[in-house]
Amino acid sequence: MFNDALVNFLPIGSNLPILAAAVASNVYDALGQGVGTAPTNIIGNRTLFGADLGIGGPKPQLQVNTNVAFATAAGALLNIAFQGAPDTGVGGGYQPGAWTSILNQDGLTIAELAALSVVFRMDWPAALPANLNPRYFRLLFTPTAAYTAGSIGSATVTMGRDDQANKYATKNFTV
Repeated sequence: MFNDALVNFLPIGSNLPILAAAVASNVYDALGQGVGTAPTNIIGNRTLFGADLGIGGPKPQLQVNTNVAFATAAGALLNIAFQGAPDTGVGGGYQPGAWTSILNQDGLTIAELAALSVVFRMDWPAALPANLNPRYFRLLFTPTAAYTAGSIGSATVTMGRDDQANKYATKNFTV
């Protein structure tokens, strides 16, 4: 797995509006060569690249942040699906095949979709079904009803987190 700026599903500072229909993020190619590019670095006799990046260690981690607070008059919920797709190969122009949802975060409410908040965080999951072997990955944002405002600000991948572990811990001392 290549880990550089190309790993971002949505680079920091993005403003992807999620208003009425399903919206997909940028497509991440696990080879790092880009959609529509023939694999050049496969070892062995495979003709199509595919890998389960969620096994072994260390695992990449994904975080999705909002930019603009979400608003709705209809009580909409936001569903986020982490999806993978196999490579179609030379006959399909090395494009993503059928997208399969690997992990879902369903039912995010308006209260959870405040401005500049973390709405989805996960370790890279193992691909299911077990024989999927995806080359391509994306995030699919699907509202259950129309939003009047709201956007995703970033969806980034990192190989490790350095969060302050005691950020929300109660204080056990006085000064």
